[in-house]
Order: sequence, then C-alpha cells, then structure tokens
Amino acid sequence: MELTFWTFVDAHAEFMKAQAKEFNKATKGPSITVKSTVYDYDQMHQKLLAAIQSGVGAPDVVDIEIAKFGSFTRGEIQLHDLTKIVDKHRKNLVETRLAPYQFDAKQYGVDYHLGSYVMYYNTDILKAANVDPDSIESWDDFIAAGKTVKKKTGRWMTTVESQNRLTLLGLMLQNGGGIYDKNNKLILDSQANIDAVQLGADMVHKHGIATTPPGGAHSLPAYYKALNAGKYACVWYPQWYMIRFKDFMPETKGKILVRPMPSFSDGGAVSTMGGGTGTAITKHIDEEKLDVAMDFIEFAKLTHDAQVKIWTELGFDPYREDVYDDPALGKADPWFSDEPVMKDLAKMFDRLTPEYTGSRYPEAVQLVNETVAFNVIKKGATVNDELSSAVETIERKS
Repeated sequence: MELTFWTFVDAHAEFMKAQAKEFNKATKGPSITVKSTVYDYDQMHQKLLAAIQSGVGAPDVVDIEIAKFGSFTRGEIQLHDLTKIVDKHRKNLVETRLAPYQFDAKQYGVDYHLGSYVMYYNTDILKAANVDPDSIESWDDFIAAGKTVKKKTGRWMTTVESQNRLTLLGLMLQNGGGIYDKNNKLILDSQANIDAVQLGADMVHKHGIATTPPGGAHSLPAYYKALNAGKYACVWYPQWYMIRFKDFMPETKGKILVRPMPSFSDGGAVSTMGGGTGTAITKHIDEEKLDVAMDFIEFAKLTHDAQVKIWTELGFDPYREDVYDDPALGKADPWFSDEPVMKDLAKMFDRLTPEYTGSRYPEAVQLVNETVAFNVIKKGATVNDELSSAVETIERKS
C-alpha cells in the first residue's frame, strides 16, 4: 500500500520513509511504502490549500507547519481527526504540545518535537564578565547580568529579532499570553503580551543590553556568523536551534551552556514552545487506506521508540515524557558544555506554558513577523499601539 506524503523538510521525508520500513517489520497488516515529495515551504502550503479547496490532488499524509495550520481549520475541515491514536498515548505525552493542532477538542495533527525554549549562554563571554549563568533566575537578574556583560566585555547580552516572531513570541507565551487562548479567542493585545513585548523592547531601547540581529532574524547566515564569532553572550530560542549551532557555528563547540529561561515571577514558567510541524491525514485519502495511515502515524511519531528516534535521528526534543529515562537521552553532549541536555530539559516540564492556535493564526503570525516586531524593536514604537493595531487588522479579515 502506498501512502503519498508531502513535506517541506528533507529530514522529515527520510525519517518517515525509514519509519515505514520499521512499521512493516513490526506489524502484520499491509506493507506500506511512503512516496514522499519535498516542496519549498511556501509552495507546499499553497499547493495543499489549492488541492484541498478544489478536491483534487491532495496527498494522503502531509506536514503542516504551525504558522500555516490555522488556514486548514477554517470552514469544513478537510483533515481527519487523530484523537483516537493520541488518546492511546496521552498519559505519557506533554499535553501542552498537542494544543496547537487541536480545534473544537479534536486533534488534527501531531508534531515532531516539543520545541521547548531555552537559553543558550556563551560561557566564554560570561566568564570574562564574571557572571554566573546559574545565578540568573528572573528577567530582572538577566537585565542586571546584561549590564555587567556590556560594561566588562563590550558585548551585547543578547539579540531581539525585528523580522521574526520567535524572540518576542517566546516571551509572550512564557508570560501566559500568546496569540490565542485555549478557547480559540484572539488575545494578541492582552496585558500579558504587552508586558512581555515591552520587556524585549526595553532590553534594546531602555537598558541597552540587546540589539537586533543581522538581517533581523536568528535563522540567517549573517546571524550565525556573528554568533559564531562571539558577538553576543546568549540567545533564547527553541531546542531545535541546537542543530543550528552544530551545522553553522563550529567555533561555539564546547562553549554553549543550555539553561531554562529566566522567569517573570517567583516560581513562574521557565519555558514554552516555539515552532512546530503537525503531521496530518487529509480527507482525500482513499477510505481503505485510512486505518493503516492512522496506525502508521501512531507508530512513526507517538510510540516510545519513535519518540526516542525523534532525538537520535532528528535531534529534536521529544514530547513523550517517559522517553527521558532512556539512556539515549541521557548522554552528555560535548558541544553543549558536556552536559546531558535532554535530561535537563525534562526538569522544565512542570513549568512549561502552552501555545494555542486559531483560524487566523497565520495572519497574526505574519503581522508579528513583519510589522509588530519591526516597529517595536527596530523603530521603538509603542507596544500597546502596535498590538492593538494588529488585532484590528486581524479582526477585519475574520
């Protein structure tokens, strides 16, 4: 049996094809082959939307990036409900990671990773400034440490993106905000978000400990070059950014220390989730393939062995809690100060805030990426005004 699969990530295509081979060995049902097609990010999502709207040409299984997922939960949803396969494993899963792909209490996608936010500290810079990263527990501590780093080394403590959402969105979610709440209500202009974005803006414009990254984003070659050269003492970003250090920043090997984010309040959250890709089954799949496709996605992404492979094969943090006892996740990583990073991440699960999405999440994300972040961080615009304006723009489209 052939399952067609669209994705925009080569590694995802290889992972799913390899998992299909393991599925065939482990099950007595029909053997499957995964016919994967890797498209450009924008091309794939546009092609998928056109196929679903026209009723012609959609794949059986597809990866939908979190920023695009809301486009596929409008009107009559053309994705199959995956709740029954998730329920089999729910007691072991980090529940908050399921939320971005839910709509009306149904599960329409399952992710590859948790995407937990962490701090990546450059230990060489902090040592030169005589700053102990483990003494940084609150954002007030962070600002004080940043001033010390700037004074003693001349380096920026961190960078705040002006053309991407993830720096600010990490703060927003950590502070209990975000774009939507659990009831799919738009909360972009909430006080929690205002306070969080103001914190990022103040690091740049008030405290003088941060600047914008080259090109405005943390996933660009110019920024990799600067971070590799030791121009910044730290960055907060999701766990999957560990891969970027190894792929693009060779001079950071052994110098990066992974720690929780500073908290907004005593005992408050020290992490949230960023980015993500939900694997879904379209309603265009032939009926005789549906049960097999369900079983395959469960096997490939939700089982204990699958979640271990999410770390060992893809380098992502799993969202199944019981795998963190597996020896494969307990190995020290010489790149990251020779510490067992995955074991440390597991300690944050009870202080991890969720992210919720809604039908206009794609438009909201685009506004934060292209307008809010730029105007607030680069131009020094008023946070409240920018978030209120963004909400008005989104509501006009609803």
